[in-house]
Amino acid sequence: MFEFLYDTQLFVTFLLVMIRTAAIMTTAPVFGSNVVKPHIRMLFSLIFAMIIYTSVKKLDIADPSGPMLILMIAKEILLGVCIGMLVHLLFIGVQLGGQIIGTQMGFGIVNVFDPQANISISIISQFLNIAMILIFIAVGGHLLLIQAIRASFETIPIGIYPVDANAFLYLTKLFSTIFITALKITAPVFITLLILQLVMGIMGRMVPQLNLMIVGFPIQIAVGMTVMAIGMSYFYIVFEKLLHVYFENVANLIRYL
Repeated sequence: MFEFLYDTQLFVTFLLVMIRTAAIMTTAPVFGSNVVKPHIRMLFSLIFAMIIYTSVKKLDIADPSGPMLILMIAKEILLGVCIGMLVHLLFIGVQLGGQIIGTQMGFGIVNVFDPQANISISIISQFLNIAMILIFIAVGGHLLLIQAIRASFETIPIGIYPVDANAFLYLTKLFSTIFITALKITAPVFITLLILQLVMGIMGRMVPQLNLMIVGFPIQIAVGMTVMAIGMSYFYIVFEKLLHVYFENVANLIRYL
């Protein structure tokens, strides 16, 4: 199993497998979280690389030159980051949706620290972030990610090869889906609060004595939290469908490459 330690050709093969796996694990959701210690992440990457290495086609390069090795390593890092970030886009979209909801509900200045991304986000974004991590694990997203790592080596072998420019164009288009994801996640609360604000605006014009600054904020928070509680089943269904769509996008990106 450790014969690659005594053969340069096999060692380079294992090294490239390890680099791609580590790049995916570092940028992918859950595995790439700052909560997971770097040495734990590298241990997972090493274990997965050793498992995948046994079925990967070995390189036919007896003595690789320095520039060639650098190009192969750069390609594996780029590919791994693309695959990991593509799945992570879904989480970014959900956090953006939570930020929009929090601002509408009046929680725009109530921020908490997110240890995964090492940033401050709204409390609603953090709630949706925790919820989608649990859903991600519940629907087997971590297993789908491991399958994507394995499938990437079947479709894109290690080594140097020409990269299709359409792959980068396709990846750029997928970045725009962050906003679509945010709208899909926030649709029930966003529309409800929009209608509520419209009604309160009409009431403010009809009843000038009504102090909307005092009455409006508690109503917005109560209505927003109620709709969020009722819509959690909708959130689960939408997130599960979006998750499978994103893994299909990963497969399409691999085919383009």
